Amino acid sequence: MIPKSVSRGTLLDNEQCVENVGGNRFNLVLIAAERSREIKRQNKDSDKREHVYSAITALTEIQEGKIGEDYLKKLKFKEHSNVDRRAQYK
Repeated sequence: MIPKSVSRGTLLDNEQCVENVGGNRFNLVLIAAERSREIKRQNKDSDKREHVYSAITALTEIQEGKIGEDYLKKLKFKEHSNVDRRAQYK
């Protein structure tokens, strides 16, 4: 039998999340998706079930203000550096 857990999804305020990432829903999706992947990678080998709820955890962090626009800037820099490395090998 699967144990029931309390959903954290009902505690999320989408408008607050959008405000914390600069007022752009597209940026919210980008930041939340990348942070969710990062949480999954960190907890891949763990016995915790945190990786199952990584998207909710990412959105909760955004809502609390732990992650904001500066995280998106870090992602853009990371993306550009990967493009440069790929061009190097062609």
